[in-house]
Amino acid sequence: GSPITQMSMGENADCRGWLVGEANRGMAWMFQMLNAQRIDVGLGAPGGGGRRAPATRGGINLKPMTPDAASVAVPMFQVRVVRLQHRRRPDAPVEDIWRLLGTANVPHEKRALWEANDLRLGDGAGLAAERLNELLTETPNRQAHVSELLVRENLDFVISLGGERDALDLLWTDAGGRLLGRHFDQALAQFRFVCRTDPADPAVVRIALAPEVLYGTERMRWIRAERGLIQQMGRDAFVLTDLAAEVALRPGRMLAIGGRAPAEGPGLSFGGAVFFERRGPDMWYQTIILTAQRAAPGPATQGSRVPFLSPPKPRPAAGP
Repeated sequence: GSPITQMSMGENADCRGWLVGEANRGMAWMFQMLNAQRIDVGLGAPGGGGRRAPATRGGINLKPMTPDAASVAVPMFQVRVVRLQHRRRPDAPVEDIWRLLGTANVPHEKRALWEANDLRLGDGAGLAAERLNELLTETPNRQAHVSELLVRENLDFVISLGGERDALDLLWTDAGGRLLGRHFDQALAQFRFVCRTDPADPAVVRIALAPEVLYGTERMRWIRAERGLIQQMGRDAFVLTDLAAEVALRPGRMLAIGGRAPAEGPGLSFGGAVFFERRGPDMWYQTIILTAQRAAPGPATQGSRVPFLSPPKPRPAAGP
């Protein structure tokens, strides 16, 4: 038969109608609704297959989870994150942990670009870990929070820098040496991370990271999830792709991320604006430190008082 319906209104008597939405936009909205339903139906089959091949793109924050039976073979990583915050005051000097850190193994051009944007990327081991374990004790001028995540390979997780800000002004230098700037309302700065296995050395964890800013209010949007595209409330994201980097983290090493700021205030550069936050009359500086290692699938432990790096195992006694 013919899928045609005819509606006649007002033929027998007067009638009253109500306009829903904007005038002369009904046809466009109708086709938008139909297209959304077509996409939903079309994604049904490939969405189920997507569980075996998790995608790396999208805007979902990864939460600790236990993999299902179909994904037991997927590599898992135990990631420990430390958010260390210092109050910057004349009577409370900030602990310079960077003197205990070396230079992360990133290309020279990428390191120079980070420095141009007042960003710091360091690598440390034994001495830095011992000092950080001491700094985990909170004082009126220092705060520390330690958390652990069990993450799957190629699935992203985020670490926020400070809290929600009513406005955020940023200046940054791109890979071409151009100075750019942008204003964000209702902004939240964060770093997005992805862990991968190093093909050359299974004990090494490759960590890809990129800074981004979430801004505006939440709205319904299409995002890529483990089972395919889904609709979810989310915010717009501005990713500074030129500042994206990848670091090879060896066993027993840790990665530190921080920023530089002028003495008089947080500044407008990316490192100065997002790692320094004013709380009342005081300025607080944040450093992010993390370690990552291969782990067996299973639930991750949570805690705020765990050693940052486990102490080295004692050497076996020498034989006679």
